[in-house]
Amino acid sequence: MSDAPSPARLRRAGDSAWLVDFGERTDDAVNNAAIAFDRWIADQAVAGIVETAPTIRSVLVRFDPLALDGEALAERLRAGLAERDWLAAPPPEGRRRWHVPVVYGGAHGPHLAEIAAERGVAEATLVAEHAAAVHRVRMVGFAPGFVYTGMLPDAWDLPRRTEVVAKVPPGTLAVAVRQTVLTSTTIPTGWRLIGRTPWRAFALDREPTFALAAGDELVFAPIAAGDYDRLAAAVDAGEEIVTAEPLA
Repeated sequence: MSDAPSPARLRRAGDSAWLVDFGERTDDAVNNAAIAFDRWIADQAVAGIVETAPTIRSVLVRFDPLALDGEALAERLRAGLAERDWLAAPPPEGRRRWHVPVVYGGAHGPHLAEIAAERGVAEATLVAEHAAAVHRVRMVGFAPGFVYTGMLPDAWDLPRRTEVVAKVPPGTLAVAVRQTVLTSTTIPTGWRLIGRTPWRAFALDREPTFALAAGDELVFAPIAAGDYDRLAAAVDAGEEIVTAEPLA
């Protein structure tokens, strides 16, 4: 089987939306295509489009059927797909690499020990692996400011847990299926909790409200458990505890 991503497909998603799907893989080319096509749609400023939602490998285009004919929109989307090779799109402009402090394990990452036991390695080895990786933000969604990143090496192809943690606090790092997610609100999840950052990627009283965008990169810096409360207090006081650098 070829490693080349599948061609884009346009599919109905109910009576007021289209889904533009760029393939079943989760590589950078597919993700760049979804981000680029979402920005192309925004540039068209089509009256009647209610919103677009780019994901890891697709773009959902919602429209008002009273203001915009669905088939006419589909023809416009098909024409846009034919304009260029979207799978050759470069990474989005304006990307940044964020250096984020994280407490791994313990009360802030209760499933780290579980993963270490399953893999037969020390917790410190897992922390070193995870902190050494550059985590690309592939989409923001599911909950306000909720961030999906990937992809980790095959050793991190971990299934979700069979039990759901009902209340996972903001700033939690959770892993499954070679991905890491960063929570920004209190949510339930079956992903495995490995750490927590005092930084907030989502804050209603901050401009911009959403710090991260698809295409950004995260590098996690391990900190001691005793540093969490100090840094959290600094965040509450309005201090910036992360650094971000522009990416070419």
